[in-house]
Amino acid sequence: MSDRTMDGEKITLEQRFSNIEEILGQMENSEVSLNDSFELYKKGLTEIKEANQMLDMVEKEMILLSREGEVDDEP
Repeated sequence: MSDRTMDGEKITLEQRFSNIEEILGQMENSEVSLNDSFELYKKGLTEIKEANQMLDMVEKEMILLSREGEVDDEP
């Protein structure tokens, strides 16, 4: 899955979370076939993986800033 939408815009972390919530909602629908549920599950796992990567990147940037002394929330 790409970090970009069809129109070329970067997908935000908030959009990823929204996508995950939408997928979960679709999976809760009792009328969704087993095959469709499996496809939604795979799509959800991909969204979660991408969101985790984005969170890891933000965490690494925060650690780097903290080490450089630019941001220090420690007392």
